[in-house]
Amino acid sequence: GAGATPVTATETVTARDAAVLAVNKSITPAVVTDNSRVTYTLTLQNTGNTAVIATDNAVITDTFNPILTDLVVTFNGITWTEGVQYNYDEATGLFTTVPSQILVPAATYTQDPVTGAYTLTPGIATLVVTGTI
Repeated sequence: GAGATPVTATETVTARDAAVLAVNKSITPAVVTDNSRVTYTLTLQNTGNTAVIATDNAVITDTFNPILTDLVVTFNGITWTEGVQYNYDEATGLFTTVPSQILVPAATYTQDPVTGAYTLTPGIATLVVTGTI
C-alpha cells in the first residue's frame, strides 16, 4: 500500500572448500550365469567445490560376490594395471584401488542471470571393472 518501504536483505555465506562424493554402482547384464562376463560400473560424483586430487589418497574398496576372475579395469576410459592402480584378491573378491589413483573433478555451478538460481553440475569419474563369474 501507500507508504510501504521496500526491504532489501543480504547475507554473506562462506563456502566450505571440500569434495563431496557419492558412488553409484551398477552391474550389466542384469541376469548372469556361471562363466559369464559381468561389468560393474562405479560412477563417482563430486558435488563439492574442490576436486579429489592424488594427495587426497581417496580409495575405492569393494568385495565382489560372486568372486570375479580375469579382471579388466578402466578408470575414465584408461586401462589400469593390477598392482599399480588397484589390487584384487581372487580368493576373497576384495578389490581396492591404490591410494592417489582416484581423481574426481570439482562440481561446477552456474547462476541464472535472471532468477539468480544456481545449477549444479557434479564432477564425474567412472571406474569400470569387468570380470568372469
